Amino acid sequence: MELQFENIEKSYKDKKVLKGISVTMGTGVYGLLGPNGAGKTTMIRIMADVLRPDKGRVLYNGRDIRGAGDEYRAKIGYLPQDVGFYSDFTGRDYLEYSAALKGMEKTYAKKRIEELADCVGLQEDLGRRCSTYSGGMQRRLGIAQALLDNPEILILDEPTSGLDPFERIKFRNIISAYSKDRLVLLSTHIVSDVEQIAAQIMMMEYGVIHHMHSSGEYVQMMAGKVWLMEMPAKDLVEYQKQAVISNVTAKDGLMEVRVIANSKPGDNAAAAVPNLEDAYLYIFNFHGQ
Repeated sequence: MELQFENIEKSYKDKKVLKGISVTMGTGVYGLLGPNGAGKTTMIRIMADVLRPDKGRVLYNGRDIRGAGDEYRAKIGYLPQDVGFYSDFTGRDYLEYSAALKGMEKTYAKKRIEELADCVGLQEDLGRRCSTYSGGMQRRLGIAQALLDNPEILILDEPTSGLDPFERIKFRNIISAYSKDRLVLLSTHIVSDVEQIAAQIMMMEYGVIHHMHSSGEYVQMMAGKVWLMEMPAKDLVEYQKQAVISNVTAKDGLMEVRVIANSKPGDNAAAAVPNLEDAYLYIFNFHGQ
């Protein structure tokens, strides 16, 4: 399986949101990581064929998705950032309605709904109205909807919004198990959502993808760029105005400050073991240097 973006551009009025996106994806989990407003949602809506680009094309196994139409869309499972629910629908109503829209056979759909409800922890709540669900429960229901007909391409926009830490871990396990022989694109601004499960991670800002590497490659890229310093709290207030800081911890009456910098930021700075969050901060603060 291969999905290609070829020089995709998209503007809203006078604002260019995507600026020549060209990237190729195969099977496995891909992370699309960037701050809010980076253009992530626009990119994945084009991938889901619910939005047309102004320029460029998306190819699925060499074929333009605009020509494939319903044949391509039938392969897509899509969880948008904002999921709307009819106020009178129960969780089961919503999943049955979604299954009908996807053209699923009723007996199989019923079985699949029960399987997924158990998988996302909603088996005891399918009879309740969606309007009574918490934000996390609604998100889990949306994830079940996206997985209903075992799509070949699964597109998830901020899928862990509203989930607690335990639910986030369970979600990552579901996606890891599901991704065999499938393409999963997970768009988020939360580094931990993709750090453990994405084979490749795209860093996106202002409509441009700066890099696409594995988590390990990003960490290697940060060698010699992450430092630990200790300073009084009163000095930190001023220091953080001109430094890129990824973490601060109180330690023995001082503040231990994790600093991202191209060179040693002070005489008392010691090199630290980098992580993906360090790379994220580095790319979005130093990519022009």
